[in-house]
Amino acid sequence: MELNPSRVESSVDSGVGLIVMAGGDQGNRLRPSLLKAVTEAVHNHVADSEVRFILLRSRGAHFCLGMDLAAFLDTADKVVFEKEIQAYANMLTVLNDCPKTTVAVVEGAVKAGGVGLVAACDIVIAAENVEFELGEAYFGLIPANVMPYLLTRRISPKRAAYLVQSAAVISARDARDIGLVEEVHTPEKMESAVRKLGRRLVRISPKATERYKTFVVDIMGIPFEDRGKRAVDELVKIALEPGVREGVRAFTEGDTPEWFSRFKPGSALTGSGEKG
Repeated sequence: MELNPSRVESSVDSGVGLIVMAGGDQGNRLRPSLLKAVTEAVHNHVADSEVRFILLRSRGAHFCLGMDLAAFLDTADKVVFEKEIQAYANMLTVLNDCPKTTVAVVEGAVKAGGVGLVAACDIVIAAENVEFELGEAYFGLIPANVMPYLLTRRISPKRAAYLVQSAAVISARDARDIGLVEEVHTPEKMESAVRKLGRRLVRISPKATERYKTFVVDIMGIPFEDRGKRAVDELVKIALEPGVREGVRAFTEGDTPEWFSRFKPGSALTGSGEKG
C-alpha cells in the first residue's frame, strides 16, 4: 500500500477541465496514486463534450519534484518498479496525444519527471519565480522518459544535453527562451493571464484543435516532398465541410460560430488566484 498517496482534484468549470495536483508540502511527487489520478482525469475530460481545454496545475510550494526517491529506494522488485515507470510513461503519452488543448500552469519548482509533465503539454504558462531542473544525473540516473517529449516538442538536443549533463537550474524566462515555456508572468498576474488564454481557447473550434494535432503527426511521419500535397488535400477536405463554411459565413457577417463559448470560471485557475 502506498504510504503517502498524492491527492489530485478534478473538476469542470466554464469549459475548462481542471486538474489540480494537491500534494502540498509533499511536492506532488510522482507516486502511483498521482500518476493514476492524472491519467484518469485527462481521459474523463477528453470524453466530456463540455470540456474545451484541459488545465493542469498544482497546489503548494512546488509544481512537481519528480520521482519519490524514498519510495524508489524501497522498491527492489524489478516488476514493481517497471510498472511504476510505465505508469509515468503512459501519463505523458495521454497528455501528449490528447485531442484537446492541454495547458500547464506552473507555479513552484519543477524537477526531474516534473519537467516531463510540462514538456508533454501543449501550452505552458509559468510564474517568473519558477525554476526548472533535470538533476537525475546526480543520482546516476537519466531522464529517459522525459526526453522523447523534451526533444520532439520543446528543445534542441544541444540544449537538452546541457540541462541533463550539467544539471543546470534555469529560470522561467530562460526556459521560455529555449522553448520549454510559452508565457512567463509575475505571480500577481498569473490568474489574469490564464483567464485571458482561456477566453481564446473556448472560441477555438474543437474539431480544428483535434485536426491540427492529427495533421502535424501525419506530416511529420511522411517524406518532406509529400507534405505539400498532403496539406492541400487536407485543407480542401476541411474547407468544404458545411460546419466550416458556416463558421466562415458567421465571421464575414459579424456573427459568431456555434462553437464560441463564454468563459467565466467561478473557481481560481491558479494558485495565485486561490490566494487572492
